[in-house]
Amino acid sequence: MFDIESCVCFINSKTSKKMANMFNERLIPLGVTRVQWIAMYYLLKYGDLSQKELGEKMDIKESTVARLLDRMEEDGLIIRTQASEDRRVKYIKLTHKGRERIEELLPEGQKYEQFFFNGDYRRGNWSI
Repeated sequence: MFDIESCVCFINSKTSKKMANMFNERLIPLGVTRVQWIAMYYLLKYGDLSQKELGEKMDIKESTVARLLDRMEEDGLIIRTQASEDRRVKYIKLTHKGRERIEELLPEGQKYEQFFFNGDYRRGNWSI
């Protein structure tokens, strides 16, 4: 009989969700969510992106990207501009505040990666 608890796909999915939630819990007290951090990371790495391009990089729906960007725009982290070639296309750009914020927060991603790479999670050391 199939046992979902020993299924690699299920275990991987469950583990990924736990890891994502842990990172989110780490970032919230710092004033951003994990998803906002990821959006700012891609904008810093690739420069201005269309809403569609950002959604593709983040692997989320355009409607979800729109809500995310609404909040980030309210917080002064990004600005949206219309493309001159197609008014339906919006480009996303980090503001000075957004650029400073993600540069401050990039080390959190590095700490988190090291936390798992070094095996600290196995020792029950959940503080990063």
